[in-house]
Amino acid sequence: MIELLKLAACLPFLLYSSYTDLTTRRVPNRVWKLMLLSLSGFVLYEAVVGGTPYILHLLFSFFLIFALTYLLFKAKVFGGADMKALVVLAILVPVYPTLEFHGLNFPLLGVPPIKLFALTVLENALFLTAAVPLGLFCYNLLHFNPEMLKKPLYMLIAYRVKIKDLRVLLEKGRHLRLAERFEFKNGKLKPHFAGSGIVLNSNVLSRLEAHEENGLMDSFIWVTPGLPFMVPITAGFIMTALIGDLIFHVVMKFFAFLRLFA
Repeated sequence: MIELLKLAACLPFLLYSSYTDLTTRRVPNRVWKLMLLSLSGFVLYEAVVGGTPYILHLLFSFFLIFALTYLLFKAKVFGGADMKALVVLAILVPVYPTLEFHGLNFPLLGVPPIKLFALTVLENALFLTAAVPLGLFCYNLLHFNPEMLKKPLYMLIAYRVKIKDLRVLLEKGRHLRLAERFEFKNGKLKPHFAGSGIVLNSNVLSRLEAHEENGLMDSFIWVTPGLPFMVPITAGFIMTALIGDLIFHVVMKFFAFLRLFA
């Protein structure tokens, strides 16, 4: 019962952080401080009941998730709020919870061999995020233009927008990033892949409009929606508790399929 209560208590914080990440692309630090402080009673209770094995598992969960998320943060895979969310989950839920409800045992796929809840949340979040490139590719197919074939890989990470329409999108509160950066070389403006993207603000937009007006660049530009990672983390949290480790399950199914032809 305490595991169910703890998971239920975590969910409002994750839902709120997803909302703020969607609307402002920021999550206040006080969310994680309040989450950790208000739910610390669960950790203290389980440490007393579980003893040394629980404490050792908690320390292992914390240091592993901290190291992994720190590397991903430095690699700009996701932001600081995403790292803090996973680290807090590593502390609050170090042991993979098992639940029973109306005769069903959760997670439905069983507990994975590596019984780190926060790690599975991260895996499931990345698994769900993999659907974004597919969605962008389908969107680009529906709005196909032969110019897209010059940079076909961009169709998986971005979409084309008219520069003159960008200011209206910014005024509507759309959070966009440029998929390309531009630099002058031999008197010409050369585009280069921008990795995690360049935040589009009024200053950047003014430069783009000036470049277009001077005939230095096309009227279309590749942008990426810059989807907030807190949303798949929250969805991954729910899926981890109810379903299990999706990546591990898919990999095991794939190897079982290969064995049929061995």
